[in-house]
Amino acid sequence: MNRQHLSSDPTEKSLDHSAEEEARIPHRHDLHHHSFKGHVEEHFSRPELVRDCILGLSDGLTVPFALAAGLSSLGDSRIVIYGGLAELVSGAISMGLGGYLAAKSDADHYITERQREEREVELYPDEEEEEIVELFEPYGLDRESMEPMLARFRENTQKFVDFMMRFELNLEMPDPNRSWISAATIGLSYLFGGLIPLLPYMIITDTTDALFSSIVITSMTLLAFGYVKSIYLRPAQAVMGALQTLAIGTVAAGCSYGIVAYVNSSNDPPSSPSASVSIH
Repeated sequence: MNRQHLSSDPTEKSLDHSAEEEARIPHRHDLHHHSFKGHVEEHFSRPELVRDCILGLSDGLTVPFALAAGLSSLGDSRIVIYGGLAELVSGAISMGLGGYLAAKSDADHYITERQREEREVELYPDEEEEEIVELFEPYGLDRESMEPMLARFRENTQKFVDFMMRFELNLEMPDPNRSWISAATIGLSYLFGGLIPLLPYMIITDTTDALFSSIVITSMTLLAFGYVKSIYLRPAQAVMGALQTLAIGTVAAGCSYGIVAYVNSSNDPPSSPSASVSIH
């Protein structure tokens, strides 16, 4: 009787079943006691900051390098330094202003689209819900399975708008300080990158020697920059990215040098032959 009574107790049956399941699947018991915080996903926390650095450095290394190489064909280091510094300052301001305006435009675009989406959710809620269903239908979810989520959205329209902005329009709320951060990042990166090809002209007096030194230093910097950039963006093609960055800078500098040298030679006054005087 006691054995039959023990076996019929539902609580003990549950305990026996849990013990048996734990013995059969030991890792399932550990999931209740361990969190997944040990897993670290290696993603960019600020991808826009990396993008701005790449934009500023790539232009800063290429444009002043090409300008310095072109002006060096005139044979005067002072022209290279003065022209290079003028371009460097104006280019950094221009690039920073462009970054500011681009980030400001993104913020204004987000505000405009959010206001439009808020009106649509208020005036056409059924149509907006149907758009959500259409978003998830390709993943095997129908309206019935999504009804609990839709009910929550009806209670909180702001969350409804947040969802539509993120998943329908692929827009996220930008950082309010994004415009100033973008301007400073792009401008300073351009300034830093542009100083590298100009440094040899400030140290070496001979223009030809300074040109070759600038080519060597800037080429090494372009290779390193292209490699590091590719490591973050496409690690499998890091070497190809480094060579591609070097090739772009070399072509730009070569074209600039050739054009300035050609224009300078074409503007040289032709040597006038000595006039011969005939005496009759």
